[in-house]
Amino acid sequence: MSNRKRGGGWESQSALTRVTIIVLALVGIAGTALICSGLYIKAKARLSQYLLQQSFAARLAGDTDARPWPWADFTVAARISVPRLNISEIVLEGATGQTLAFGPALVNGTPEPGAPGTSVIAAHRDTHFAWLKDLQVGDLINVETPDGIDRTFRVNGSRVADWENNGINAAAFGTHLALATCWPFDAKTRGPLRYILDAELIDDPVNIASSE
Repeated sequence: MSNRKRGGGWESQSALTRVTIIVLALVGIAGTALICSGLYIKAKARLSQYLLQQSFAARLAGDTDARPWPWADFTVAARISVPRLNISEIVLEGATGQTLAFGPALVNGTPEPGAPGTSVIAAHRDTHFAWLKDLQVGDLINVETPDGIDRTFRVNGSRVADWENNGINAAAFGTHLALATCWPFDAKTRGPLRYILDAELIDDPVNIASSE
């Protein structure tokens, strides 16, 4: 792997980035007034993803300490993109209430994207995974990890299941990706059902052999 220059951290961030962080803080202050209309959640999701994209770029450039904002206490796990939908999202480590407020997150206990088994990434249906319902069988999902390795998955199906009995096998043979969000997409409250989209790595020799 080629050597990369360190990103330079907080001191080297652009003025625009700093302004964005200030705006993010102001949105938080105004959150009480905006929560009722849902604008706060969506604004927070969009602004945080902008900063996460910059943090991920710094990680690719070799800055292993890059953070989206100085007080962030989580790390980035990958970037997923869907060329057909022109979608790009930064995935965080560990699906908790905190991380899911800022972006899709890798579910604890599942392998890193591209590792053997089934990686599970979850996100909210009204923000970062609102586009999940638009994916179709055969669509390609690109996954890039902070080490600069790209992998391509192909969607092979979707289903609705109770999260406690979701049928996902983290130790499944081959290399798989499952994207999950709450269902129905237009529900006002969160229930036990999840919309799960299944995809498989298309350039993995193990997957190719098992499908022949």
